[in-house]
Amino acid sequence: MRIGFEKSEKTVAQCGRSLLAALFLFPSLALGQAQVMSKPEPHTIRPFKVHVPDSVLIDLRHRLAETKWPDQLPGTTWEYGADIKKVRELADYWQNGYDWRAQEAKINQFEQFTTEIDGQQIYFIHRRSTRPDAIPLMLIHGWPGSIVEFLKLIEPLTDPKDKDSPAFDVIVPSLPGFGFSGPTTTRGWGPLRMAKAFVVLMDRLGYPKYGIQGGDWGSAVAQDMAYQAPTHVIGLHLNLITAAPPNPEAAAQMSDAERKRYSFFDRQQSSFFFLQAAEPQTLAYALTDSPVGWLAWMIGKFQLLTDNNGDFLTALDRDTFLTNVTLYWATDTVGSAMRIYRENRLTGEEAAPTPRLETPVGYADFPREVAVPPFRWVTQTYNVVQKTEMPKGGHFAALEQPDLLLDDIRKFFAKVDQKQAEIIP
Repeated sequence: MRIGFEKSEKTVAQCGRSLLAALFLFPSLALGQAQVMSKPEPHTIRPFKVHVPDSVLIDLRHRLAETKWPDQLPGTTWEYGADIKKVRELADYWQNGYDWRAQEAKINQFEQFTTEIDGQQIYFIHRRSTRPDAIPLMLIHGWPGSIVEFLKLIEPLTDPKDKDSPAFDVIVPSLPGFGFSGPTTTRGWGPLRMAKAFVVLMDRLGYPKYGIQGGDWGSAVAQDMAYQAPTHVIGLHLNLITAAPPNPEAAAQMSDAERKRYSFFDRQQSSFFFLQAAEPQTLAYALTDSPVGWLAWMIGKFQLLTDNNGDFLTALDRDTFLTNVTLYWATDTVGSAMRIYRENRLTGEEAAPTPRLETPVGYADFPREVAVPPFRWVTQTYNVVQKTEMPKGGHFAALEQPDLLLDDIRKFFAKVDQKQAEIIP
């Protein structure tokens, strides 16, 4: 693993009296002999700060400088994949202009922690509101997203300027196998197992009732949390919802517009999904070894999945994009993050029937979202009590349209009765 993390643990015995007593009880301390420290209990929550070693950043710049570039057919741009002009432009900036330390400092503005659940390190940001009526809210990212998606939402959610707006205690975890949660080391880390781990996390933080927001895989994990802990999850705010045809005739009854929005997985552009679900390990060798390979893979996905005018950087800013890219690279989780696609298939979750979910759902429908089922299918599986048709935005809602998403989250949870998990009329 490339990255070293600075961790700090609060200890009780820090005063001179306690130290003196320790020297009398354990004279080997005074002699400088190494002591075997007891391993922290698995349930311990440990403070955490991000620090990528200089050696990792130097190695990254060296690899970028030594890139062996492919050719591209004259006169082409995106027809065969990531456009070499855009990849070269961003690779040069990544090597010579991008400042990871400045982005690292932005992350370290927030209190961060790690804990062990089900044998796996779980990293999370935890920002409490000063408001006593704050609603606990977990924000869950997907692939190829990260905690970076939500950084601009944390402060407005915890400390709204309008006193009539709901306030939130915000928890932003990295999915197991992603980012600072580190690579997974055992099989089976699909959305369901992740959901069970996050239910434990919220219990460990002392929240008996809470809401969840998610998109992409974060939506799947959020839904599984609601199925696993229906008395604890008061509401789900989702910007991606999946729903299978409710009967054999349903697909034939779709309008042309509905068919276009639903048919993403029938189109060539969705090939990355099936490749990562089939053999993520094979793909990981190239993307873990070559930063430009990883960069190009990410550029292709953001170009495809954002609401843009031909350049995905019109949908989000360059530094934010590269922070997301760097986070995967520096934590050695390029390969392990992709495994969620394979694990979902191997555990049978991909084909499992979805029972009706009675937890209240707020659905933010962004126009450039992918694989959107007809809403009449959605309502047969989900208790959708709020649906908002957004004027713009794509798959990465929190990055592309943070203000629209923020307003919709507030609107939804203002209606939710935290005690009864119902919608207030």
